[in-house]
Amino acid sequence: MKKFLLAIKDGTIKGLKTGVFLLKIMIPVYLVVVLIKYSPVMPWLQKLFTPTMGLFKLPGDAVVPIITGVFTDEYGVVAAMGGFDFTAAGITTIAMISLTFHSIPVESAIAQKIGFPALPFALFRLVFAVLIGLLIGWVGGVFL
Repeated sequence: MKKFLLAIKDGTIKGLKTGVFLLKIMIPVYLVVVLIKYSPVMPWLQKLFTPTMGLFKLPGDAVVPIITGVFTDEYGVVAAMGGFDFTAAGITTIAMISLTFHSIPVESAIAQKIGFPALPFALFRLVFAVLIGLLIGWVGGVFL
């Protein structure tokens, strides 16, 4: 019984620490996204990226969580998506693109440190993110 209670205590502490860690990422990203969404920058971003996002069957404002994902992790993308009203197909497409092409500056630096050339590594992930986005955008448009 003592081991069980110790495990509950340790799990609770680790869970709370993880929650605080994730909130430190998600709250600032969400606030920045909301500020962008209601600023004069958002219409400009939408106009600029609507043709590109249309290839993935996404609205122009989908560029915000995708760009957020390039520089942060998946939790930043989730926080960024929370500021918008995307369809299930759109959320799936954004998630798949972001899972393929996230945290590029950090992960490219790590790849280079362990011996992979950073630029080909980043380009490989970019190409596959685009291909996956096109595929999931098409599949989502058909089935979701």
